[in-house]
Amino acid sequence: MKVIGVLWDEEVSWEGEKPFSGQSNESYSYFSERAREKGVKLVQAHYEWYKDGALNQAWVFDGEWRKVENMELDGVFDKFHFDEDTKKIKEDIDVEVGIINDPELEQLCKDKLMTYERFSERIPATRKFSEENTLEMLGEYGKVVLKPRFAFGGKGIHILEQGDEVPEIESRYIVQRFVDSSGGIEEIVDGTHDLRAIIVNGDLKASYVRYSEDGEISNVAQGGSQHSIDLEKFPDSALELVEEVYQEISFDPIFFSVDIFFDSDGRPWIVELNSKPGIGYYGDQKMKRRLEPVMDSLAEALKQL
Repeated sequence: MKVIGVLWDEEVSWEGEKPFSGQSNESYSYFSERAREKGVKLVQAHYEWYKDGALNQAWVFDGEWRKVENMELDGVFDKFHFDEDTKKIKEDIDVEVGIINDPELEQLCKDKLMTYERFSERIPATRKFSEENTLEMLGEYGKVVLKPRFAFGGKGIHILEQGDEVPEIESRYIVQRFVDSSGGIEEIVDGTHDLRAIIVNGDLKASYVRYSEDGEISNVAQGGSQHSIDLEKFPDSALELVEEVYQEISFDPIFFSVDIFFDSDGRPWIVELNSKPGIGYYGDQKMKRRLEPVMDSLAEALKQL
């Protein structure tokens, strides 16, 4: 049986009777059970507990959560943050035991400007933020979005129209043409939205839509709602976009998501790529069933490490 370390930041603690403080205990105990059926033993740990292909301490679920020590690893499922310091750690892990995802992919997903440069035909026009660039794009498009270049979760977003004052914000932002997604997606959602496609080794395994009933930002963390959708309803045009992204980056094994919205003409655009899509279902049994194929395929992908 392959032993895979799932490495986190402060989400995992050595104190207490379980590794997580919240509902992740339920999600990752269930994932552990399904992975074990595939021949994969998952151990949860803080990334700082890793050294030279092993963990000095970790949590394992085998009917109940237990603490274990000195675990040799066959691979790593990366759930910890990416910056210049941890990039080197991830690269070392990749050489020593293998990692999902490749650090190069994570950098591409994290950096929205780099993502745009790679997929400029599929992402609304984007530039590095400056007052000059913002004013030029407002003159050209009439409405723009300012986004943190490296953050996720819909944090720190500003939507500007012509005549608005450009805010004083840090340079680690991008300015992007605003695309009106308020027309929704036929047979899926009405109103402002984004559609998440979760991909394992090139195959679409789950999808859900996030939407806003009274705003221009659909992210759940910013007050939006979400529901899972049947894969049979996943739009063909969005699937073509997802396949195009996968063929362009083509790491193997790979686990990532593509967030998509549709403009008023029904054209799909990439919102962002995410190298760490969650598999937590937070007590939602329907979401749990929809994520089971993701868990099973992810376990098979981890066996490739």
